[in-house]
Amino acid sequence: MKHRILSINCSNARWTALGLSEGGTVCGEMNLDLGKRQSSFLPSLVDFFLRCFSFKVQDLDFIAVVNGPGSFTGIKVGVAFSQFLAWAAGEKPVIPLSSLESLVFGRPGSSQSHICPLLWAGGGRVYSALYAPAAAGEHPKEAMPPRAYSRDELQAALFPSEDRKREVLFLSDAPEKCAGFFSGSIPGPFEPAAPRGSADVLLAGLYKERAIPPQAVTAQYFREPDIG
Repeated sequence: MKHRILSINCSNARWTALGLSEGGTVCGEMNLDLGKRQSSFLPSLVDFFLRCFSFKVQDLDFIAVVNGPGSFTGIKVGVAFSQFLAWAAGEKPVIPLSSLESLVFGRPGSSQSHICPLLWAGGGRVYSALYAPAAAGEHPKEAMPPRAYSRDELQAALFPSEDRKREVLFLSDAPEKCAGFFSGSIPGPFEPAAPRGSADVLLAGLYKERAIPPQAVTAQYFREPDIG
């Protein structure tokens, strides 16, 4: 059966990303720098996006949503709208996705042994994790748990004494902030990155078994909203 999946990602403070797949193949994506206008534009964007492919929300088998970490407001918008959409379509199952893992999944072909996404969290912290790059058709393998890290916590977790030579590629949606997060020079190559609907929806296809009822979807903030 060729499952149809719509992915919604509002976890970034700037970018809104939509993806659509059928049978594991990307039909299309939409990546827009909407800033804080996500809540105003998201319903009409999703409607337009689906109509581009002559689909209705009832034609979908799954809805995927990036439920964090990232922008508190954006996550709330994305999760709430995904739940509404799933209910309106007859309680379609929802696939929760990590913003950190999706960012890594959208960066194939790294020569480094690990990839570390960095999302600015405020309050002197970053949202981060560590992954081994994914082989074709596989999801990234987690090597360090996702959470909000301070500078010292991140450096200790990334480079324990026995792994000082670990090769790491760093990805960030806010390079101007995260580049100065490390004491001294950045311990590896550093690239800017932004959410991509195609990466989100393909990753969702690998996690169909994680689909849950819409009312069970929760935001993953990793910190209290009054920090930062």
